[in-house]
Amino acid sequence: MRQHAARHDWRMDRPGDARLRAAVLMMGACCAVNVGGAAQSHSGRLLRSGTAFFVTHTGDMLTSAHVVRGCKAIAVWPRSEAAVPASLIVTDDRLDVALLATRRAVDAIAVPTDRPVAAGASVYTIGFGLTPSSPRVPVLTHGYATGAAYVNGHRLLVLHADLREGNSGGPVIDASGRLAGMIVGRYADAPGSSVAVRTEDLAGLQSTPRPAAERPVQPLAAENWRARLETIAALVQCIDDS
Repeated sequence: MRQHAARHDWRMDRPGDARLRAAVLMMGACCAVNVGGAAQSHSGRLLRSGTAFFVTHTGDMLTSAHVVRGCKAIAVWPRSEAAVPASLIVTDDRLDVALLATRRAVDAIAVPTDRPVAAGASVYTIGFGLTPSSPRVPVLTHGYATGAAYVNGHRLLVLHADLREGNSGGPVIDASGRLAGMIVGRYADAPGSSVAVRTEDLAGLQSTPRPAAERPVQPLAAENWRARLETIAALVQCIDDS
């Protein structure tokens, strides 16, 4: 496994704005998720959970690095399916991104946008594990792009979206259904503001070409963003085998 190690150093576009200078909280749900059947599939203790999404037709997935850090085993729960084991390919701690391999054929994958997300544009995301009693039930959120932040020289998306633990690693799609980024955290003193790694930076972790031209994504009809997100995203769990 390859790894890029560096600390997070959040800095906002408007340094005079105290709200935007606040530290960002990472959002991996810890230790409270109990998925039916998980105890039979994995004998270890659940450390944390989050969200991941498919980016290749051979089953590679992206998620937040802090969700899968230190796991003895990683389990992914695609929609209406049993747990699938995943292995860690590479992490980039500068951006809090991890690439996972499931080595399974999948049809629906995230297709990256080919244009910047404008301020005020609608965005949509999905999270798993937000409800301890039913962690596999997705929570879908409609938000808006509001600005940009910088971490170690990388530009991040700032979103107005009320997100919670478990949203980390969730895909962010635009109104056309294309991938605009991946959720990595929210502001400590402004929970309605969240941050996402842009598609351009996510592509740097993938060893295969971006699939934008492979299977064109048609513009989404009203509410179809829900179906798009549910087909590409899954619950991901970090398990300690001890």
